[in-house]
Amino acid sequence: EKHPNTLGGLIRFLYIIILKRMEIRDRSKSVNSVDIIFNFDCIGFTGTPFLDNYPTSDYIRHQREDDIPPCIDRSFYAYTNENLPTEEFEQRFARFQGQNSHVLVEYVSSDFMHESLKVGEMETLEAIFEREETKSKLGLELATKTSPFNVIVDLCGIFKLSSIDDVRSLILKHFGPDCFHYIYHIDQTNGSDRMLCIKSKNDVNFDEEFYKFLCHSYGTKLREKVFFFIDNRNFIGKDVPFQLVYQKYYKLPLFVKSVVIAHDVEDFSKIWQAMGRSRTMNETTFSIYKNNIPAGLVEENCGLGDIKQQPLTKLLYTRNCDCKMAGNLSSIYQTLIALYNLSQQSFYYSDEIVNTFIEKMEKTITMKVKNIEVKIAKVVLGSPVPAQILQHIFVDKFQRSSNKSVAENDVSTQRVDTLVRQIVRQKFEQRLPSEDIYDDYIRFLSGEQQSLMEISYTKQQQKQKQKQKAKSQDNDTMDVFDKRHRLHFISKMANYYDATVDKEEDSTKALLSLPVSFPIFTAEYSAGGKTSVINVYPTIQFLYSHHIMSRYINEDVQSLLNSSPDKSQICSEFVASATKGLKKEENCADPNKFHAEVKLQFIKQNPQFSLVGIQPGVYLIGMKDQFNIHDRENHPMSGMLQYAVDEIGFVLFDKTNTKSVDDFGPYFIENYILLDLLSKQEVAQNVITYYCKHKEKLDKCLAQYDEKQGKGFICWRFLFNQTAMSSDA
Repeated sequence: EKHPNTLGGLIRFLYIIILKRMEIRDRSKSVNSVDIIFNFDCIGFTGTPFLDNYPTSDYIRHQREDDIPPCIDRSFYAYTNENLPTEEFEQRFARFQGQNSHVLVEYVSSDFMHESLKVGEMETLEAIFEREETKSKLGLELATKTSPFNVIVDLCGIFKLSSIDDVRSLILKHFGPDCFHYIYHIDQTNGSDRMLCIKSKNDVNFDEEFYKFLCHSYGTKLREKVFFFIDNRNFIGKDVPFQLVYQKYYKLPLFVKSVVIAHDVEDFSKIWQAMGRSRTMNETTFSIYKNNIPAGLVEENCGLGDIKQQPLTKLLYTRNCDCKMAGNLSSIYQTLIALYNLSQQSFYYSDEIVNTFIEKMEKTITMKVKNIEVKIAKVVLGSPVPAQILQHIFVDKFQRSSNKSVAENDVSTQRVDTLVRQIVRQKFEQRLPSEDIYDDYIRFLSGEQQSLMEISYTKQQQKQKQKQKAKSQDNDTMDVFDKRHRLHFISKMANYYDATVDKEEDSTKALLSLPVSFPIFTAEYSAGGKTSVINVYPTIQFLYSHHIMSRYINEDVQSLLNSSPDKSQICSEFVASATKGLKKEENCADPNKFHAEVKLQFIKQNPQFSLVGIQPGVYLIGMKDQFNIHDRENHPMSGMLQYAVDEIGFVLFDKTNTKSVDDFGPYFIENYILLDLLSKQEVAQNVITYYCKHKEKLDKCLAQYDEKQGKGFICWRFLFNQTAMSSDA
């Protein structure tokens, strides 16, 4: 308002900012002209570059036509066709290493995993433990109770179907209770750093406070008591915290020895990144397990050696450089579009072909592809700067090819024009083999010489991460639905769809809501001077969720449910089993002390659920919306369902109408012990702390809380604010 003359310029400036920060879509996916950097001088191992950080920016802005300056330092690249002597390769690799100049590794054949994985994942992990102990020549020294290694990095998802509890059981079985006390792992749901206590099974955040606790407890021997199990499935670029802090204070690396399971991974940059989990690579030694190692490249029991002097390192590294140079058809087509945008001084590109399949069906694809190839070739090659950039890209790529016909042919202007048209046709699958040099060019640019070639390295990583995450989730689900975990029920009705409308006739839904008489989770806790046991039982539907461990569905569970098809019989057996042996005993424990220990757990971390209270110590866990108001009315145990909460702490329904932490209901202390153990909710931890240290204040707040803002301690702030307001009044 104060400066109206600046309004137009300000709007244009804001639009520029927005355009630079987001991808604009107009009829089809746009291609930012900054994408040209990906192919301009080949991406390195350092991630995504930005236009303003390189000399290219000045070159493009000022329409320079002199020699294109190098954008990325590629002096450390080594290509197969160069056939470098050993000394020259080691010099280049040393430049690639940077400060990590003395990394000691040992390559180990992982071909044995093909057979061991047929037996099981934990059997494979145990075989790795045994091989590492054998190679150390000392194995597990009983006098010091130490292991020759303390890190496993699963780079390829070998152990994707196993939980951290499976790993804990194996470590306890193999090393005994006195070797490792904690297991570091990455929470696969949110990527947080976790520490699992091997003895108590408590799983907590690995934050600064807990790190200080470990240092206070173990001092310099901390690294001997923590086993690092690093699952790389969904979190490729994550580092283990406090490594540098530990080394600076204790003058030792946190990782004694790191075992990297590369197996079928061919990308050396990923292997190097997995080794980089150790922020102290020069002080940490490595064992790299790799399959299909060519004969003669690794000697049996050769021991540790400098990584740059290993023949297998040279093979993997040069292959990786070849792949990064070659790219794929998608990346080179994006480069053409980026150059077209640059020629038109446009930030985005509107494609004439939105859906290739529809264009093929309507038989309009041929003409549209021809128009696109003519347009791109004319505009890009008709502008001096884009034409020179494109020719530079082709020459730079082709001269590195191991195919002599590609590497030695001169890339003339006429050849570039023809090649551009061929690339467009190939992109839309309209190109026929020409039986000449252009077949070799297209094959090279399509990346068909290697299994995976992607010049947009960072983008490719993101896509691969998403695919791998989805694949891992599918595999987890398929593990539950394996034949050995299936339950068979038969429900006959005249018309299933009509039956689902009638609550009385919908026997399938009623069956899925029935409880299973075997606990899926058991915990023992001491609080307020009492020791009690909590048992959580699943519904049948909860058995087929992402949140349970498949081994819960054993022969006993299958036998129970298959032999009890009647709803009333299942419910009566559940009541008898749930109340049998349920005990609560007074003891002499300090009422201000709280302790909880998980005795049985088949529920994965951070599940989504509805938790129904039956009676103190007996709870039913089901799917998120399983106990809604419509389903509860017709539930066979509706009279026993007292209240329900979800994993956050929201109260779904309540029949108890109690407001006490000692009485069964939505404020009952057991409810928040479960929320803490299952979901690690902060409000649950607050309730437990106040219950042990400020119980009188907690009781006072509950007595004055009118529940207008909602029930349960999820309304913690309102509950305490209302008490404070009453006190002030």
